[in-house]
Amino acid sequence: MKTGITVGIAGHVDHGKTTLVKSLSGIDTDRMKVEKERGLSIESGVAPLILPAGHTVALMDVPGHTDYLKNTIRGLSGVDLAILVVAADDGIMPQSREHLDILKFIGAKGGICVLSKADLVDEETLEVAEMELQEILSGSFLEGKPVVRFSAGSGTGIDAIIRCLEQEVGRLPIKACAAPFRLWIDRVKTITGLGTVVSGTVRSGSASLNDTVVVLPQQITSRIRSMESHNRKTDHVNAGQRVGINLHNVHTSALSRGMLLADPGIAGSSYLLNAEMGLLERSATPLKNRQRVKLYVGTAVVSAMVVLMDKDKLMPGGRSLVQFRLQNPMSVLPMDPFIITSLNLPTVMGGGTVLEVPSEKFRKAKIHQILPYLDALRSGDISGFVDSYFNSTLEKYTDARTLSRSTGLPVAGFEAQISTRVNAGEFVYLKRHGAYRKDKFEQIKTKILAIIEMAFKRNPLKKNINRIELMNMLEISLDDILFTQIVETLCSGGKLKKCDGGYQLKCSREHLPADHEKLAEALLSYSRKSGMTPFSTDTFWKEHEKIHEKEAVKKLLNYLYNRKKLVRLNDHRFLSLEAIDEIKARVTRFVEQHGCIRMTDCKAILGYGRWGGVHVFDYLDNTGFTSRVGDKRLLRQPVDGSHSN
Repeated sequence: MKTGITVGIAGHVDHGKTTLVKSLSGIDTDRMKVEKERGLSIESGVAPLILPAGHTVALMDVPGHTDYLKNTIRGLSGVDLAILVVAADDGIMPQSREHLDILKFIGAKGGICVLSKADLVDEETLEVAEMELQEILSGSFLEGKPVVRFSAGSGTGIDAIIRCLEQEVGRLPIKACAAPFRLWIDRVKTITGLGTVVSGTVRSGSASLNDTVVVLPQQITSRIRSMESHNRKTDHVNAGQRVGINLHNVHTSALSRGMLLADPGIAGSSYLLNAEMGLLERSATPLKNRQRVKLYVGTAVVSAMVVLMDKDKLMPGGRSLVQFRLQNPMSVLPMDPFIITSLNLPTVMGGGTVLEVPSEKFRKAKIHQILPYLDALRSGDISGFVDSYFNSTLEKYTDARTLSRSTGLPVAGFEAQISTRVNAGEFVYLKRHGAYRKDKFEQIKTKILAIIEMAFKRNPLKKNINRIELMNMLEISLDDILFTQIVETLCSGGKLKKCDGGYQLKCSREHLPADHEKLAEALLSYSRKSGMTPFSTDTFWKEHEKIHEKEAVKKLLNYLYNRKKLVRLNDHRFLSLEAIDEIKARVTRFVEQHGCIRMTDCKAILGYGRWGGVHVFDYLDNTGFTSRVGDKRLLRQPVDGSHSN
């Protein structure tokens, strides 16, 4: 599958980067009037170059002046290869080194060096310049790469540059177009007849006409109306290609450089990033814990606080695990490279790789829990990460695809690790959802049983424990699907039973305190004596000269109803089971004789009028014994005589 290549043209100001691009492509990338007047690049410019073998590369000409470092970092953020341009008459200058550092941090895969203005110096000076260049390239990704002498006036070196560049392109690994589509926006403009157009380099994946995309972190959903790559319309673009995308129904004012255009659902926005970071050896001072810096990811830049996880300060040349706390949210994925600069000075301090997008702030108290899996992430140790992740995660199951998306590590590796642990009995697998540590699964099962048992000991009159009560009493924020799986396992295993939307212990026995047991017997006796006349809490309480606590009477009546020893009407009056049987028998005989019953028949059937009869008849309807048709009630067949509460 065809993918694009972007080549960063880097180097100090006035070393001939823009001239080199024009010599290679015929395009002057200094577009703005002020750039022409000042004779230097302010914004990054792009020019296509078709190599002899037919591959088109995008030449990204970036500013070389330190005042425009922000634009330089943004321009180099998406490059695959680099051409480091050093003027033979000047030699290595501050931005030569700084641009090389930027390219290292963003992960450039190779490139070449060009010794420009070769016609302005003698051979000895050229040789000294080459030696100096080789010295600063030592240990970098450009060590051992070709150094080509170039003269814009005569065109000397152009053929060699193209030849060397083509060789470097051939060494690049194939990009994964199957990954989710992402593009960091570096230009936004309005084009008459089209509307809003955003430009950038496709960071990963691919996109086609009419695809739905989202602008992050603003979460603006849109659709791709049209696309152009190097001034040619196209229906499809892949990773690495420069592209302009016409977005449907998005106003230009809503967009800006630094936003991310992506497939829906692949990334959110966060104020926190965990990362591995290195500080440059030439950094003037150590980096202090909680120091503020400017953080660059892609074309986005934001002020951030650096929290050092494993030390109090980071010395020049050192590395550390850090958490960035951002002033504004960013939409970043694991394995994204970043660069930091001083908050007030245009100076690169260091850079590194994002390891994860965490959900909570780093706390020293959790350092022994967090560092092992971050160490596993930065070393690419999938097995170690799986161990650390499942050791630290209590609340939620997870699967291989989720872990791959959250770490940037290959999904196949996670699938193999999880499968091995499930087969070994270390993990339980929740069908269609993911895996969870078996020992923790069993611990939560045991805790749930203990909670329910204790709840019924404290309140023997309790009917059940509902889902919300139980989850609150667990004291951990357990994922809903995981909770359901655990209680279903307890139910299927005979430990729990479902009861009216809640749970009881399967083996529980009802043991009421002696005084409650005595009152319950009195209530059942009273219900039988009341016959077909419904009674309330207040009725019993008053007739027994208020010797019992009214609240206790109420709770026990509901307890007996929950245990199906009494029937409760919708006006919270009660009847004995024997009374309901007698009422059903009378209703049956009456219907057999008269064909139906009406409310006016209450007195004849029940011995009392509408005040109580309406609720009794409603109960018969609600339990399916009778059915109402207009003002009539008919028997439903068959009649099973059961007592439904």
